[in-house]
Amino acid sequence: MLSGEPRSGGLVLADDEDEVTDEDREPGPEVTSKLFRRWQKAVRGRSPAEDMTNPVWRWLFRGRVDPYHANERFRSRLQKMLRRVDFPSEPRWAGCRMGQSRTELADGRVFWIAGEHEDFYDPDFFIYNDVIIESLDGDLRIFGYPESVFRPTDFHSATAVNGDQSILILGNVGYPDQREVGRTQIFRLDTPTLAMSEVHSTGQQPGWISDHQATLSDDGSSILVRGGKVLSDDGFLENIDDWALSVAELHWDRLTKRQWIRFQVARHDGSGLHLWNYDMRKFASEYPRAGFDAEDDLAEQIGAEPNMEAYDSLYQPQVPYTPIEADPKDDDDWRTKKITIDGVRVRYTDDMDHLTVTVEGDLPQAVVDSMAKDVRDKLSLVENADCRVKWIEGR
Repeated sequence: MLSGEPRSGGLVLADDEDEVTDEDREPGPEVTSKLFRRWQKAVRGRSPAEDMTNPVWRWLFRGRVDPYHANERFRSRLQKMLRRVDFPSEPRWAGCRMGQSRTELADGRVFWIAGEHEDFYDPDFFIYNDVIIESLDGDLRIFGYPESVFRPTDFHSATAVNGDQSILILGNVGYPDQREVGRTQIFRLDTPTLAMSEVHSTGQQPGWISDHQATLSDDGSSILVRGGKVLSDDGFLENIDDWALSVAELHWDRLTKRQWIRFQVARHDGSGLHLWNYDMRKFASEYPRAGFDAEDDLAEQIGAEPNMEAYDSLYQPQVPYTPIEADPKDDDDWRTKKITIDGVRVRYTDDMDHLTVTVEGDLPQAVVDSMAKDVRDKLSLVENADCRVKWIEGR
């Protein structure tokens, strides 16, 4: 799902494994079994900017080592003989994270901020609220914060401002009970002192935004925010507009107000879609030498023989259209099918529990209604279940 490339404003969706050496992955003699057991658990700072640097976390971060492989290094001989597999029941400190930001300052220091490890449904899922600083001389320091000072944050941006004197941390996915529809989370990190403070902004905010791009203007006076997702009463929706935050006043300006038409098609029973399963079945059929098992349990899951004809025509509306080839350089493009209708781009995005259709411009109402009915009817055949259309924003 995610790219390891850094984005403007410091968002990193995965680690920079290309820069990790075999030596980095080795714990070294200073990381003893006893020390590893002491520091393997993910814990938060007890005071602001608490220096929590230790040999175990240094190794895990430098080597981008995940908790499972770290534990494998220090399993007892008896556990290995018995082939016991360790499944953590609590969060353990991870050097490899998703949604972590990377911000490089002019003096060569690199600030890695927060991020998450594992999926939300796993018992060891954890969203971090720490700051890791790499210096030019190779020094590495890890600083923790209480949740009351710095909320656990992931898929944010982190932009150096005011001559690198501070970093503005915008956005968050966060834990469900800490999200707030309509508000944009902003923290300021003072780079000389490492003091962290939540700041409030004025103007028309993007809302609870995440996974976005943030770019500092040429004169350093504002941060341009675009892309990503925004939390709404309908769940997370694509952010289709551009926003600017003034660095001095912390005031938001909405730069665009795109009148795009969007709707979601989902199963009436609320179950997730099976489009990925269909895609894998089709791939296995078309490329038998790839080694994928052509036999699956899709029929059992949907209660009928899969309707490949309906699946193949799912993104082919009953109006004249032109398909758009997928971009192999876009890591998220596998989830989206694109076409144009009368010069207007239309995107079908598989969001797992619903299919989102985005019309990036004006089309006659009759055409849009025809598209919605077409997707609903075909998806009902694909899923062997009744499906419904839900219009987003003003419909």
